[in-house]
Amino acid sequence: MPPVAPNPSGDRRSNDAAPEKAGAQGGSAPASRKSPGLRLPMMTKVNRDADDDSSDDSADEFARWQATSGPTTPNISETAAQLRRNLSVTGLQDLAHMPRSQIRKSVGNKVWRPQDEEARIPSDWERLAVHVVRGGLRAGNLAFALRATLMLVLELIKSLRTKKFNRNAFGIALLGPRNFRFAALFAIWASLYKAVHNGLRLMTPMPVKKARSRAASASGAATLSIEKAGDNATLDDAGAGSGTATPRSGRSALEGKSPEEKAKEKAKQKRHAFMRDPRSKVWHAYVAGAVSALAVLVETPDNRIALAQQLFVRGLEGSYNVSHERGLINIPYGAVITFGIACGQIMWAWLEAPESLPKSYKNWITRASQVSPRVPEIYRSIKFDRKADADFALKWFPDGKVPEPLSLSPLRYPDVAPNAMNRRGIKGKNVRKIVEWMDRTRKGDCGGVVDCALVHPWETSHWRGPIDRFIEVTRWILPVYLTLHFVPAIFLRPGKFLKNPVDATIRSLRGSLRSSSFLGVFVIIFQTLFCAQHSLYNYIQASERLRRIVPQWFSRMLISSWIKWVTGFMTCLSLFVDDSRRRAELAAYVLPKGMESAWSVLRKKSYVPFVPGGEVLLTSAGMSLVMGTYAQNPEHLSGLVRRIVYQFVGRN
Repeated sequence: MPPVAPNPSGDRRSNDAAPEKAGAQGGSAPASRKSPGLRLPMMTKVNRDADDDSSDDSADEFARWQATSGPTTPNISETAAQLRRNLSVTGLQDLAHMPRSQIRKSVGNKVWRPQDEEARIPSDWERLAVHVVRGGLRAGNLAFALRATLMLVLELIKSLRTKKFNRNAFGIALLGPRNFRFAALFAIWASLYKAVHNGLRLMTPMPVKKARSRAASASGAATLSIEKAGDNATLDDAGAGSGTATPRSGRSALEGKSPEEKAKEKAKQKRHAFMRDPRSKVWHAYVAGAVSALAVLVETPDNRIALAQQLFVRGLEGSYNVSHERGLINIPYGAVITFGIACGQIMWAWLEAPESLPKSYKNWITRASQVSPRVPEIYRSIKFDRKADADFALKWFPDGKVPEPLSLSPLRYPDVAPNAMNRRGIKGKNVRKIVEWMDRTRKGDCGGVVDCALVHPWETSHWRGPIDRFIEVTRWILPVYLTLHFVPAIFLRPGKFLKNPVDATIRSLRGSLRSSSFLGVFVIIFQTLFCAQHSLYNYIQASERLRRIVPQWFSRMLISSWIKWVTGFMTCLSLFVDDSRRRAELAAYVLPKGMESAWSVLRKKSYVPFVPGGEVLLTSAGMSLVMGTYAQNPEHLSGLVRRIVYQFVGRN
């Protein structure tokens, strides 16, 4: 029997169906369900097919993939011809007569990758080289444009707030060296990933099927088809299944479903419709992601650490989602718990181990807390050294002098106006408490804890304090969240924004207010618990009767270090204010900071060893997890990460 040629139409049914069908049509009598006469020639036919070389299987499979794999990437000559056509006089004339809508769509697709872009697979090394160069250039240009736009927006907001416009600042924001470094990072990352991922595929030999497994599967399929055909059915009817859906057609999955469910099922089938190269392996994406992480070397050491932390956390998030879908792990409110654990470590470190946090992040927390920068230092001096610098509070008063009291009986001081060191002023009652604290501290009795008059000198009531702090923090952070909500809405989802800009604007405003409120609630939770602990401790210590009744372990607990960690953990309740879809994003943002702080504390105590080049290794591990998840299960990555990777890497 001559060998069976590959099916050029791309039909995914086995090529063995062709001779089986022909043999059945040649018979004159219909086959009986229990007749062994038809089954014996069928088995003989399969056995002869089993004697073919296994290389024919590989060739057939590769031919079927080539017939159905869609368009491939251009080679050097095709790329040069396309450039000549675009830059020729005829091409410019065609462009001049092209409708504006078509020009806008064409240019938009060149800059911003459409969601329905078809995957293009390089089939040889020459096409791979062109694919890598084009992908790297596109990723670099896109990264430069995004960062330059974001820096311009932030500089504009800064200028509007300070009412000072600096041309040099705007020039640096647009063409600064950090923008070029950022663009080089993404260009090298995309190029390395595409080169390694596709290179491993091209070097992998075609899988070879064993003849025994082919014969067994073919005989089993033929037997099952004959048994289901019935007494009056021919083998042609059983094998071809006239009028029925093939297993890969997807029609059976749409039967009996609502229009919404059908739309979702069709979208799912569309994502999986591409017949991937049989040489592709799952581990290719993981290895390519690890190698592409070498692009982080173009960044500064501080940025390497921050990027490594974020990538590792995003990779863990994707791996957790994959495991969760498979039923291997399930943690209720996992994002909230993760956020609380990270914030417990961060807020404890901000108070008692600030050297374990990045300086910029520590200063940001201090600004968000709305307290004086010296107050955390006073807290640590009182707690660890049992002393404090009492004269630091003099800088809060005009000319460094305490104002004269309004009356001596009772002792009352006037309110102090704001200045550079005390932005919101000091209430008269708090002036008296601060003066009394300064007198006790100079005598060596600092009280054991920092006084609440130093934490919020502009407010005397612990009931109005949280409301005041919420308003201040929300108003302070709102411009930042407006930028973070509007920039992705415009640049990551431009189609939706242009289709209905009013709804997109309202949605972004609502999200900005919720996110700003989340931070305000975060601050008042920590401040309220902090002040409650210290106020209760001072109240107990001021009463001799309470000191006898209240156990000492309870008093020590109120000012202990671990209670500050618990206070930081309780801030996770603020996540319920923000959108539930952002909980995982916020947890992924704070987790690297908490991990870095914990590692620094453990490293200082020699509990963990020093790892040279640790940021590069961590980046490789994180990028490997991210790209491995993206190549196999992109829906398990967060929406922001998935969109970013898609825009810079695409489907290949």
